[in-house]
Amino acid sequence: MDTDGATLIYDANCRLCVISKGVFERWDRRRHIRFIHFQTMEARGKCPDIAGQACLDAIRFLNQKGHVFVGVDAFIAMLPQLPMGKAVQRLFGLPGVMPLARWVYRHIAAHRYHWFGAAEGRDK
Repeated sequence: MDTDGATLIYDANCRLCVISKGVFERWDRRRHIRFIHFQTMEARGKCPDIAGQACLDAIRFLNQKGHVFVGVDAFIAMLPQLPMGKAVQRLFGLPGVMPLARWVYRHIAAHRYHWFGAAEGRDK
């Protein structure tokens, strides 16, 4: 597994995923995170468990040590790389927040193509 830096792997065919990636890129003013979509061979090289439809369920975040985080855990693991991200990350430690966050993430992920549609063009 490639451990050259923090990487967010997202679904470039999903409109919500592409919009979210743009928000995270703007937030990442120091450019600590690399963004690649799971449809690339590069993504498969960084995260070998991605095959076919495997990444359609959730984003993946690889930290600098090569640990892979999935879904809402990927978002939380990515936060320290972002300005004020550690403060936002602390909110997930409040009682009841994580179960709710995981439920919301799974629900949105399961319906994102129906609610938001496919991306117009592949964002690379």
